[in-house]
Amino acid sequence: MKSKYRTGSALLAISMATGLTLAAQSRGEWKPLFNGTDLTGWTITAGRGGANASGTTPAPPAWKVENGVLLGGTGTRGSLVTAAQYKDFELELDFMLAEHGTECSEELVGPKEENASKDPTCLYNSGITFRTGYQLNLGRREAGEYIGIVVHRVAPGAIKGNVLWLDKGDAKFPGLRKKQEWNSLRISANGPRLQVFLNGKQICDVNDNPTDPAEAKWKEAGPISIQSPYTSGFEGFVKYRNVRIRELAGSPPTPKP
Repeated sequence: MKSKYRTGSALLAISMATGLTLAAQSRGEWKPLFNGTDLTGWTITAGRGGANASGTTPAPPAWKVENGVLLGGTGTRGSLVTAAQYKDFELELDFMLAEHGTECSEELVGPKEENASKDPTCLYNSGITFRTGYQLNLGRREAGEYIGIVVHRVAPGAIKGNVLWLDKGDAKFPGLRKKQEWNSLRISANGPRLQVFLNGKQICDVNDNPTDPAEAKWKEAGPISIQSPYTSGFEGFVKYRNVRIRELAGSPPTPKP
């Protein structure tokens, strides 16, 4: 005769497997956001540096495709924005930042990280904006420009009056970002929980549920936007490849452990 405990364990295992299957089914299929050939599905905003003072001379393109790679930061600044909107999703990509500056360090940025550095090119960075209000800053921790989540919110601890770090991400992980090499990145936005993984290591884990009516849209769907960086005195680059996304519609927010 079979043990009732073994039968119970088997039922539990089946129940867990079914639950995992249902959870997996609640996640959509991975879809490429960048086709490796052109900017189909994206638009470029004017950004800063869109034209000269008279408005007669067009700026060089903020984004282009080279050898299957998205290349930004070519002397102007503008965001690359998806036509589609996303609310709960997982986004995966590879990125590479240019290196520069001879005197770049956190100590030189300033006590409140107010974009003040002995070498202004140290502050060169990119970023990924989602749900219209959140941004994953992509900068170099050596210069106080972390890979972490920021919002524009007047709050204690905000820098420049309204730039608030929700999580400084790789601030605690020296050497995690590979310099002059490709780095893998995954962003998960699931309800109020925002998570970021850099090269397989979780660097951000935030629960944010704003109640200010002015921030109500931050909980809703919005386009994915990639910032093309430009810093005076340095025409560097940011590169992206293998950009893909899957929606998490219908899946409950993941509880924090």
